[in-house]
Amino acid sequence: MFDMEGQLNQFKEQAAQAGFSGTAIMDVQPKSGVIRLKLSTKPPEGLKAFTENFSQVMTMMLGGMNVQVKIHIEEGE
Repeated sequence: MFDMEGQLNQFKEQAAQAGFSGTAIMDVQPKSGVIRLKLSTKPPEGLKAFTENFSQVMTMMLGGMNVQVKIHIEEGE
C-alpha cells in the first residue's frame, strides 16, 4: 500500500533538517479554473530553485491526469 502521509512527513523532516521552510498564498477561482500561487521561502535565496522545481512537479502531476501543460517563464527571471 502506498503510504503518502508517511512520505510527506519524511519530506517535511528532510526540509526542516536542511533549514528550509516557507509560506504560500493560494488564490482559487473555481468557476474560471484559475489557481494562483505566491511563494516565499526561508532562506530567500532558495525561492528561484523552489519555484522552478515546484512548477516541474505540477507539470508532472497534471500530465499524469492527462492535462497538457504549457509553461510561460517570465523573461529575466
